[in-house]
Amino acid sequence: MKKGLLRMTVGLGALALVLALAGTGLAETPSKIKIGLMFGMTGPASPIGPVQLKGAELAIKEINAAGGVNLGGKKIPVEAVIKDDETKTDVALRRFRELAHEEKVQAVVGSTFAPIAAALNQEMKKTPMPYIAACVSPVAMFNKANLAPTTFGIHGTAYSIGYAGAAYIATHLKLKKVYFFAPAYAFGWDQKAGAIDAMKKYGIEYEYAEAPVGTADYTTYLQKIVEAKPDIVMMAHWGVDAINVLKQANELGLGKKTKIWFNWMTNVFGSGVPPEALEGVYSLMSWYWNLEGFQDAEVVKQGKAFVDDYTKAYGEPPDPYAGMTYVGTKELVRGIELAQSVDPKAIAAAMSSKPEFPTMKGPATWRKDQQPLFKYGAFVVVGKGVAERKSKWDLVKVIGAYTGDDYLPSLQSEGY
Repeated sequence: MKKGLLRMTVGLGALALVLALAGTGLAETPSKIKIGLMFGMTGPASPIGPVQLKGAELAIKEINAAGGVNLGGKKIPVEAVIKDDETKTDVALRRFRELAHEEKVQAVVGSTFAPIAAALNQEMKKTPMPYIAACVSPVAMFNKANLAPTTFGIHGTAYSIGYAGAAYIATHLKLKKVYFFAPAYAFGWDQKAGAIDAMKKYGIEYEYAEAPVGTADYTTYLQKIVEAKPDIVMMAHWGVDAINVLKQANELGLGKKTKIWFNWMTNVFGSGVPPEALEGVYSLMSWYWNLEGFQDAEVVKQGKAFVDDYTKAYGEPPDPYAGMTYVGTKELVRGIELAQSVDPKAIAAAMSSKPEFPTMKGPATWRKDQQPLFKYGAFVVVGKGVAERKSKWDLVKVIGAYTGDDYLPSLQSEGY
């Protein structure tokens, strides 16, 4: 009787130990790390989704080439599971549930469209999983009351884009009359909020207009901008809208009547319009593949190494969104290795406790709101004309960078 009781006690103790280890993700080292990669491969975000996927795939290829993820004293390979969210929130939620419950992925890197990032963040509260939002996400997503503990936004928010652009216009271009033109969805509204904060700070006069979702012809809006005679127009469009508005602005000769500041440029947008539509257009870029001549030699060196690897793999230089998705995927793996676990909360805690990580934008640090603060928050560029270009992808010239942290929403405003 006593021996049976002893065996039962030992058995229960062993079971408790196994369960405790399972709770930390260390009960059993997985044979592979499955990462869901979900982007807008079709739909309005489709100009960007494919390059994001390339960035993530290159990161995984490099991780596996180095042996895999260091976990539990072993090298564990990474397997990508790819989904197209079709730039539709309902489709994205279905695809995520497929990734979580059918594919059994341990983490997700993705989103090309801000509303989808917000929706997936809510899903992470129900089904906790490390989630690296690879798009510019809604500013409200990072409020303390809204943010899932395992969501990290590698590309920050559109608020920062609007703020940094307006601040640069005021402090460097010394312009005082701005017309802000936006699409009627979160990406545009958040840029507007940031720009207005900066314009109020620097005493800029502004007018505002927005076009409904699905607008194909911007002629009426562009004519009103001409009539308003601003010093500069800020355009906050995205995806197919971005290419359309830049083309139509050129066709109407808007750049001959006022300066143009396109808030958030990418290789995809810039190469999607005629060179004359980009010539002389000011923009912010998250990062640009050609930083030759930029004052920070180390950042130029790091960027070139990534550009060389990406170009060798895909035959063209990387878009900024490929670059940031690459960084986000590498950062996810760093979190797994730091935690020595695939437990979502352990990974998030490890990333937050050791928040510094390297990037081609210089050193970065995760803030409390799980947005990164980069040495260079964004690069300021001017579009090149035909005569200046040396290749199809020689789109812009880097003329500066936005540094500091004032372009990020304050932690206090987010409830921290």
